[in-house]
Amino acid sequence: MKMGALTRCSTLIALAASLAFAADLPTGESLLQRYIDRSGGAAAYAQAKNMSSSGTVEMAGRNISGTVTIFEEGEKSYTSMEFPGIGKVEEGYDGETAWEDSALEGPRILEGDEKASAKRAATLALITSWREVYTDAHTVGEADVDGKPAWKVEMTPNEGRPETFFFDKESGLLVRISAVLSTVMGEIATESTMSDFRPVDGILTPFVMTEKAMSQNIVMRFSKIAYNADIPPNRFDLPAEVKAKLKQKK
Repeated sequence: MKMGALTRCSTLIALAASLAFAADLPTGESLLQRYIDRSGGAAAYAQAKNMSSSGTVEMAGRNISGTVTIFEEGEKSYTSMEFPGIGKVEEGYDGETAWEDSALEGPRILEGDEKASAKRAATLALITSWREVYTDAHTVGEADVDGKPAWKVEMTPNEGRPETFFFDKESGLLVRISAVLSTVMGEIATESTMSDFRPVDGILTPFVMTEKAMSQNIVMRFSKIAYNADIPPNRFDLPAEVKAKLKQKK
């Protein structure tokens, strides 16, 4: 057999093996639906109009800890982290403007990938209405998440760069989300890992979230999570400092 024929044969074998592997992968849509079903079902999610979470936050390895409070409603969100001796770090999305504000760096208006990511993160019904936020969900392979096998699904959003969702093979739960953001500081790889799932109003909800970015490791442990909570009026309004920054920017 001539070398050219051998090369074509090898290529065809590799292609056949690749197609066979792809055929064995569950679809991204099926994994998303499995997560919805396993974590409580569409009906339970539909009843959740808002969400409040509170607990502790720790910067692992830096001996820094504080408190965290998160409110979400519709497509709006507000997060506050307060560290003794350092001050408060706030971030939010009011349905139009994504922002951050801290005692150390002051207010900042998020744009581009950062804004798109903040907008998606603020969507309470992100999973059940994923087709409105993402154009495609494509299973790309397998991975290890904290020692357990998971399926990797590449999610292509309407805005911003693709994200990767990791679904635990056994439980079907969404246990990690990774993405790369283009920011004023350059390209930043981010990773959010969810664990300690507990039922809240019929929905399995993670009580521990670990955020990794730029060698920083922030762990949030929630002591209280509630759906359909009493959220303070005007909680999602822009703070005065952010309003001033936005006006200056315009």
